[in-house]
Amino acid sequence: MPSEPAAKRLPPEALDAFLDGILVELEKPADPVALDEIRAAFRKRVPFSKRSYAAAALILRAAGLSRGPSRGSAKEQGFVLAPKEQKRSPKGGKESRGDAGRQPRREGSSRPEGSDEGRAPRPRFTGEATTLFFSMGKRQRLYPRILIDLAIDVAGLPPESIGDVRVFDNYSFADIDPEKASGLIAALDGYEFKGRKLSVGPAKKRDEAGES
Repeated sequence: MPSEPAAKRLPPEALDAFLDGILVELEKPADPVALDEIRAAFRKRVPFSKRSYAAAALILRAAGLSRGPSRGSAKEQGFVLAPKEQKRSPKGGKESRGDAGRQPRREGSSRPEGSDEGRAPRPRFTGEATTLFFSMGKRQRLYPRILIDLAIDVAGLPPESIGDVRVFDNYSFADIDPEKASGLIAALDGYEFKGRKLSVGPAKKRDEAGES
């Protein structure tokens, strides 16, 4: 199948602007109820392993570069890319990309998969938490952002119920709102992740671990 001409590809600058707009909108959504409804339908219909590809396909459709099974482009259906907001320097000129403090493009980046780098900060649970143990870590490609996504998308936890996440080579720990801990264990203990079953349970204290 021949590749699309370069003129029809989404320019990196346009993609960066689109993703920036999405992250800003997630901070203060205009219609939180509609956002939750669509998120629930997305989680129900799209398998976890395909969600990043589904998001990429939606961006292409929103840009009018992919029509999918529906008739007409996304632009014809009323979906358009919002223009990128330009900040101005004190002298009245437009700020450069570096001045705006944005993250550089990720092409060729050495940052690990699933890192929080470049993502909008998430709300964190800061109360008296329950620490849970996860039987996988960096060597099994269970990075902090992926663990958080599993807790949100598979276990259905709200982001603000997740505290600190600590990932080591072969295991991980996460601080969870005590009221949500049992639900996360029920959803993720035995969950198949990259061909292996994940074990999740309450973390043992050092003295308890030494006695076993």
